Amino acid sequence: MKRGSMADHQVPSFNVEFRGTSITYASPTSGAASLDFLAHTLRARNAHTLRTILICQQNCEAERLKLELAERDCNTVLLPTHDPMARQVLLLWSKGYIHQALILCDDMLEHLEGVEAHLVVHTTLPELNKFEERMEWLSRSAVKAEMLVITTREEEEENKKGGKRREAELEVQQRLPAKDIKPVVKVDPLNPKHSHETQNNMPPTENDKEQQISLGMEDTSSKALEKLQPHQASFDVKNTELAVDESSPAAARPDPPGDAHLNAAQPSKASDSEFLELLKAWKLRNAAKDMDSPTAPSVPTEEPSCPELPDTTTSDVRVVDDTASLDSFQTVEDSAASLAVEPFSAAGTTVYNYGVLAWSRHLVVPCYDLGGAPDISTNIGQAMHQLGVAKSRARAVQRFAWPHVSSGKSVIVVGNMQIGKTWSYLPTVCQRSHKELQCRPADGHGPSCIFVCPSQSQGKQIGRWMSTMLRSLGSEVVFEEVVTHWDKSQVADIVCRLSRPVGILLTSVDLLFELLSTHHSRNAPIFDAQAVKCIALDNLNDMVRLLPDLTMKLLKRLPEVLKLTQSQSQSQTNCNLYVSGRIWHTDLMVQRILPLMRDNVLILFDDALEASVYGGVQLDTQLVQEDQKIEQLKRLIERRQPAEQRAVVVCSSAAEVLQLRRKLDAMGLNAETCVSEACYANVAQWRQQSTVGPLLVTDDVVPRLRCGQLTLLVHYSLATSWMRFKQRFSLFYENLKAPALHAGGQSVIFVQATDVDSIWILSDFLLKHELPRPIHLLAILSQRRLAQPQHPGRLKLCRQLTAFGDCLRHSCKYRHVMWQHEVPPPAHYPTAGPIRFSVLACNSPASLSVRLGDHFPTVVNFLNVPMTQLGQQVQRHYEVEEHRRRHPNPVPGERAVVKNINRYERADVVSVENNGKVVVQLLDTSTELVSYMASQLYACDAIFKDQPREAMEVRITGLEPQSLDRLWPEDVRNVVRKQFFSRRQNKRNRQFYAVVQATIQQTIFVRDVHDDEGNDLRSFVTSRFRAHEDERCLDKLTAMVQSSRDFPQGC
Repeated sequence: MKRGSMADHQVPSFNVEFRGTSITYASPTSGAASLDFLAHTLRARNAHTLRTILICQQNCEAERLKLELAERDCNTVLLPTHDPMARQVLLLWSKGYIHQALILCDDMLEHLEGVEAHLVVHTTLPELNKFEERMEWLSRSAVKAEMLVITTREEEEENKKGGKRREAELEVQQRLPAKDIKPVVKVDPLNPKHSHETQNNMPPTENDKEQQISLGMEDTSSKALEKLQPHQASFDVKNTELAVDESSPAAARPDPPGDAHLNAAQPSKASDSEFLELLKAWKLRNAAKDMDSPTAPSVPTEEPSCPELPDTTTSDVRVVDDTASLDSFQTVEDSAASLAVEPFSAAGTTVYNYGVLAWSRHLVVPCYDLGGAPDISTNIGQAMHQLGVAKSRARAVQRFAWPHVSSGKSVIVVGNMQIGKTWSYLPTVCQRSHKELQCRPADGHGPSCIFVCPSQSQGKQIGRWMSTMLRSLGSEVVFEEVVTHWDKSQVADIVCRLSRPVGILLTSVDLLFELLSTHHSRNAPIFDAQAVKCIALDNLNDMVRLLPDLTMKLLKRLPEVLKLTQSQSQSQTNCNLYVSGRIWHTDLMVQRILPLMRDNVLILFDDALEASVYGGVQLDTQLVQEDQKIEQLKRLIERRQPAEQRAVVVCSSAAEVLQLRRKLDAMGLNAETCVSEACYANVAQWRQQSTVGPLLVTDDVVPRLRCGQLTLLVHYSLATSWMRFKQRFSLFYENLKAPALHAGGQSVIFVQATDVDSIWILSDFLLKHELPRPIHLLAILSQRRLAQPQHPGRLKLCRQLTAFGDCLRHSCKYRHVMWQHEVPPPAHYPTAGPIRFSVLACNSPASLSVRLGDHFPTVVNFLNVPMTQLGQQVQRHYEVEEHRRRHPNPVPGERAVVKNINRYERADVVSVENNGKVVVQLLDTSTELVSYMASQLYACDAIFKDQPREAMEVRITGLEPQSLDRLWPEDVRNVVRKQFFSRRQNKRNRQFYAVVQATIQQTIFVRDVHDDEGNDLRSFVTSRFRAHEDERCLDKLTAMVQSSRDFPQGC
């Protein structure tokens, strides 16, 4: 291991030679410190030339490790157990397509046979036999890897605090046999207080007990301690110091004492048997030290300096890092001659031309128009011209895509809207489908091509384009050329049509998944794996945004049905994959998309910001006041090490550049400027200097500026538009061409609290790319709602405010202050303590419509809905036609009766729209809002008008989706409905329970919801979907109530 550069913060370590392999033992002071040290170690290594594997003992540890490293801005790839795509992902990693560190557990050791790695990190110290098994598998590689073993020790100061948690763990350890005890890196939950409350409020399940046992286990065998021989102190160990990033929480902690007897001035060689004894001694000595130390408190008195992720033992989709690296690039200049690089090069080729960054392992030769893509037929070209496509020349991404795709290769296109992404592969889809259909046997079945769109509106336009191009080719067969499927009720007809050969199946994600999973079988197939020649996923980012769960399921199902693998030979199914979208989803692309593509894939970026984030550029948004910007810029420039590292500062105008240069000159910092094309010669000289100051430029010169490889890009002022801001990141393209010679770079963005629109766009970008949550930016967005309109009394109350305590919408027309009369809940609502209820409706994964069983018992089930005595009386009363009287004039606040799904129910009028529709909220079977025509409302008789509402809203505090609109996708809600709240046989009225934290207005806030079997809704959601847990939500709700005002007079 190389010595770190930050000598102020060291990690004790020693080296051992074992069977010719150098093994370094590092002993950070705590679980958090070990994670910080590991993240620093990975960032310090060049991922493009040095491969790293991280091995955990269990799959749950591997999943948590990935999440923790993502929080520390360290990108990794997880190889989960029982994943059918594991071998394909590992193949991509071994071939150089994936450069991130690989995380796996002991169950996946057999996959390491013959895999070449330069560093193997054992994140915890396993048992001796398991460690030997790891060494056996790793020894079969041609490359001898360095070994790093991390053993975590808690600080003695923490151990002296005492408490019950450690005593409970020791009791569990004493009851377990020594062979079952495995040390792991211990990570505290984000909010131990809430975790402690949850444990007190619900009985522990078997899974909870297993989790408690797996956290903090160390080998405490007293017999093994007695066998420890005194000659162990003479082993050949040498003390080294491994640095930790000084910005990490563990950096400020002192080194733990007690390792002096392991240091030796002169190292000597140890035998293998001595080394094995040393392994056991090291593990047992640390375990004994923990046992002798006083126990730690279960609930800390203050929050840790660095928040950590909540404890979870299952895969969590919500925290995934999107800062992958571009594959190994060769430096290629932008001239036409330089495009003739060696095809099938081991590292791949990067080309930056026409504003597009292109990467491929094959020869990259762009065209000017359709004439440069001879494989696209003349008839298709003429049809495209009739549709207004490529009349004069190809668009930027099409110049690269048309020659590549038409020659039978796969492509991924990432860029903004309206840049021609769909047309990059649509001509080839039509041409190849037509060609294959002419050769299909009459007794065949299924499509030749599959084209998937996010929605019917987008698909209909694409279908018209397909029909125009296919008509230009003519047809000699009677098979259907295009089958569109947008209506779920027509699935029987679609299945019948797919039982014969067809050309293109044009459909959506949910309907295609239904066809593959429900209607396709071995006995009655509707898809032929040998017949499908191409699959197009158009606008993948919209599919992930609207239907994330179904999109992931579809990508898992496609290779199973169509036999798609990255290693398929030419004799097997020759199916190409075309993918387009505005966002590069790293985990999705790496784990699901790229494994389905062969080595001929071409990746195109028409968005400089997307390409830079994908290439490993670190984004750092800093809140800096206007008068402090120059001092902050000076600190950033002086922090560069070494001094020859280059920095570029971008301003919005030439006047700002000149003013900034004068300020830097006054501080003694030399700077070069470029405000027009006439200054490009100065930039060329700046590139040739060995020690240089920053280069100050404007947005006007950025598109044609070539400033070489950068270490730092500072956005001194924001651009006038989002497109110009993203264009600035094209300055990093030289870094992406030769990442082995230079790091990905850092981009620092100066923003002020008044730049609300820009802050919202930046926050939205970070959340969509699953980057670390910008808490400081979101705080500004919520604070801006304090400025209210002139007449707030006329506005409705914002639902985001009442649900989360703040509002993060970009524009919101609702009120963001509560009136004091709105705060108190109805008198019969519970305000504290445990409650039991039945769930009437799942409004979202975090919001439920419930009915308290003790207050409103069920007397009958009507149309599969449990009905109380009041509901039964309302139903019987309004079934009589004479009792149904039209409401004469519905106004907000009045009570009415509506017919909802053949049931008569009470409802409150919420608003009356100008189009004659009335929005009401149901009172007894749900809390949802429903729209009716005014003529559909009935007057509520007096005998029912004053009865309290039976349906109540229960909301899980702080559980929200990872988006600024805070709207859960429909398929995520359906999964929660069907799997967690499913009505099982003989359990139609399932009971759930929770503990009330607060009741505000008509919403009951709870920490979690549990069923009778101990399953909880919070972990069900967070372990399956991207979700955020805001631990400050309850505090924000309290502040909202405390800031409530009196209703203004005259409103």
